[in-house]
Amino acid sequence: MRKYRSNASSSVRFEYGVELAAGLAQFPETASAALDIRAVNDALDSQHQERRALRVPVVETRAAARFAEYRAERIIRSALRAAEIEDGGRRGRICAAVFPKGSTPILTPAGRAQVKSMQDLVDRLDHAKVAGIEAYRNAWSPKLGAALADLLAALDARDEALAAHDVAFKAELALRDAHHDAVDRAMGVVRAAFPRDRELQDVIFPVLSAATTKSEDVPVEEADESGAPAMPAQG
Repeated sequence: MRKYRSNASSSVRFEYGVELAAGLAQFPETASAALDIRAVNDALDSQHQERRALRVPVVETRAAARFAEYRAERIIRSALRAAEIEDGGRRGRICAAVFPKGSTPILTPAGRAQVKSMQDLVDRLDHAKVAGIEAYRNAWSPKLGAALADLLAALDARDEALAAHDVAFKAELALRDAHHDAVDRAMGVVRAAFPRDRELQDVIFPVLSAATTKSEDVPVEEADESGAPAMPAQG
């Protein structure tokens, strides 16, 4: 009897389950096991499809966050150039108050760290007391604040999408385990129904080839769906 590897993807398990249920349904002695396999197989497939659908907002919000960061960094660079123009040269009074270490410490961080560095920039601008800063503040505080708000909203949306996907993936992993256990039980049923008939036992279970991949729909962070072949495991 053959079984997929313990780290096989949901797609491999589902296809295996469809074929195994068909084999078990051939004999009255194993028909009840076929029903059990179909039940967990359908549940796994449903959860897999739900989780796959949740990958779309993950990818979309990831792109949105990347562009929000790009736009924020353009605003920061423009704000620095405007401060230098207002000062009449580099490292004048406004630059010293708003960009004390230049733009690098603001542009270098990523994600939530950049939100913090950008919030500090906005705070410095809003509270600066140097002479002649009012016109500059009135022009750039709204722009920097809007860019910061857009970046924060984009990161919140991305994290929310990731969290929803993570919850769905954990449920899917639990169903993968349940599927694996159901296959083990089916093997026990087949052994009990057809003792010492190895040929019949084997024909009930699907043939797994080295060409059978673990997944065709792999998010890169899901290491257990890396695309390695699901090799036969003898039972």
